[in-house]
Amino acid sequence: MDSETLGKYRKAGEISKQIKKEVLQRIKPGMKIFELAEFIEKRTLELGGKLAFPVNIGINDITAHYTPKSNDEMAIKEGDLVKIDQGIHVDGYVADMAYTYCSEKNELIKTVERALESGIKAISPGIVVSEISRAISETVESAGFGVIVNLTGHGLDQYVIHGPPNIPNVKNDSQNELKESDVVALEPFVCETNGYVKESEPIEIFSLLQPRPVRLPEARKILEIANNEYRGLPFCKRWLVKKGLSPFKVSFALKQLEVSNSVKSYPVLKEREGRPVAQAEHTIIVKEKPIIITSQV
Repeated sequence: MDSETLGKYRKAGEISKQIKKEVLQRIKPGMKIFELAEFIEKRTLELGGKLAFPVNIGINDITAHYTPKSNDEMAIKEGDLVKIDQGIHVDGYVADMAYTYCSEKNELIKTVERALESGIKAISPGIVVSEISRAISETVESAGFGVIVNLTGHGLDQYVIHGPPNIPNVKNDSQNELKESDVVALEPFVCETNGYVKESEPIEIFSLLQPRPVRLPEARKILEIANNEYRGLPFCKRWLVKKGLSPFKVSFALKQLEVSNSVKSYPVLKEREGRPVAQAEHTIIVKEKPIIITSQV
C-alpha cells in the first residue's frame, strides 16, 4: 500500500473517530434516530469525508440495514441497545466502524468490544481467517453469550465496502490467508446465545448494480445519481428526497429499478427471535502491527 492510499484511509478513520466522540456526547434517551443520522451524515461532510453508506441505526433486535426514513419518528428509550454503523470514505477508501450505546451498563456491549479486540490481536500477515474467527468466538463463549451466526466481517477496497474475505464470528475451517496491506473490517454481533438474522421491512437502502434503459424520468435520475455521485456505493431514499424527488416517486422508481435488475435492495435485518444485539466494528490494515484506522488507541 502506497503512502497516499494509507493517508486517505487514515483521514477517513480520523473523521470516523471524531464523529463517534461527538455522537457519544450527544446521544441520549428521547433522541430521534432521524436527528442522530442527520447529525452523523452532516458532520461527515463538514469534516471532509464522504458517505460510504447511509448510517445504520439499529435498536435492540434491529441488527443491520435500518436507516431512518425522511419522516421517521422512532426515538431512543431508556435501556435500548443502539447500534451505530457508520461508513466514511476519502476517494473511495473506506473507514467502516460500528459501536453500541446504552443508557445503562450492559454486558453484551462489554463482550462485543472484548471480542473485537481479541480478533484484532489475532491479525497478522499470513494468518488464516479461521484463527481470527476462533479468537472472536472463544471470547464471546467465555462470557456466556453467543454471536449472530449469519453476519460476518469482510474485506474492503476502493469503493468496495463488502469484499472478500468473509470473516465469520463463529468457529470455521477457512484457510483463506490475510496478506500484508489487506484491509478488513472485523464486525462481531453478540446476542444472549447464538442467533440468526432474518430479512424484514422497511427497505430504505439500495445500491447500483448496472445502469439499464428505463422509461420513468425519476428512475433515470436515480441511476445517474447512483452512478456519478455515489459511485456504486449504497444510498437511501432519504438522500434522494433531499435532492428534490418526492417520496412517492422515489419509492415507485426504485421498484421499477429493482424489477429491471438495475439496483439491489438491502432489507432490514432483525434477530429472528426478537432478542437484543450489540455490535462493534473496526477497520484494520493488515501489518505485523495492525493499523486500526478507526480506533482511538
